[in-house]
Amino acid sequence: MSTYVKNDFTVSSNKNYLDLELIYNYLHDEAYWSKGIPLRLVEKSIQNSIYFGVFAGDPEKGKSKQVGFGRIITASSTFAYLADVFILNEFRGLGLGKSLLFKL
Repeated sequence: MSTYVKNDFTVSSNKNYLDLELIYNYLHDEAYWSKGIPLRLVEKSIQNSIYFGVFAGDPEKGKSKQVGFGRIITASSTFAYLADVFILNEFRGLGLGKSLLFKL
């Protein structure tokens, strides 16, 4: 697991911190590339990827809200594909996408 804290935001690969409902709702309802995706596919994609959540606050202290997500599909040797990256609209423009990508 990896955790990176910058200002009042945290990027973490701890699966226990992920808000599956938020991730699913965004991918199912908002993301043009995955509209209508079934929950079981979102769950399976997370299980079979390297993933990171972006949080307002510190999830380790129990006071946080997930505001972004991204995952990597990889062979762990020759390629990596960045997928399902998003930052919620109200948190865009704060450099969180860059923090997420540099962590990935």
